[in-house]
Amino acid sequence: MRSPSLAEALSDQEAAWHRRPLVRRLYNDWFDLILARLARVEGPTVELGSGFAPLKTRLPALVATDVQPTPWADRVADAHELPFGDASLANLVAVDVLHHLSDPPRFFDEARRTLTPGGRVVAVEPYTSAVSTIAYRRFHHELTDVSVDPFRPDAKLAAEALEGNQALPTLLFFRRAGEFRRRWPELEIVERRRFAFLLYPLSGGFSRRPLVPAALYRPLAALESLLAPAAPLLAFRCLVVLERT
Repeated sequence: MRSPSLAEALSDQEAAWHRRPLVRRLYNDWFDLILARLARVEGPTVELGSGFAPLKTRLPALVATDVQPTPWADRVADAHELPFGDASLANLVAVDVLHHLSDPPRFFDEARRTLTPGGRVVAVEPYTSAVSTIAYRRFHHELTDVSVDPFRPDAKLAAEALEGNQALPTLLFFRRAGEFRRRWPELEIVERRRFAFLLYPLSGGFSRRPLVPAALYRPLAALESLLAPAAPLLAFRCLVVLERT
């Protein structure tokens, strides 16, 4: 059976977005985290892998890009070879993008090149905790392989735009953060945050049946705040902010 094109897959995601109020609430909360952390330096803010571009509704000046032409992208941009000048960008935003990169070091080299001093990479990505690793492997179609070297190219991810390894952000910014800092001292890790313990897995995401109604958002969010000390064990997502020094 033919695999869906990128545009077809994104159209399905957009339809799910409109059907799922809990997913919209979650992502808009994550967008709040991103918007609060954008650098206030001169230059455009570019979103990589913007998909059906829901973040652009919150930040109309955002330059939405994707690896292929789509109805939602303002321009085509490959994170491994960004079509922007040196020190020209204020921010690079990535939501569920970095774990799809087949060669993360190439992107970080490009981020270092294209960000103006004080510019930032702001990313929200999967986090592979003890609990989420089991859930991702059982219920998610993407690979979750914590044994890979995140600093080496991965041919499997290069073969298909929708392929990913959900362990990459955890490996890059948590388990092997020291190596990241040695390789890219100009990209300072200014914030790392692990979150999404209950609401995200219970929401069903974009493809699975939700396990709770949207009306339970507030009590579950309050419970999540109490579980914050257990983030390394429970978290499904992470926020990472890098700043160009």
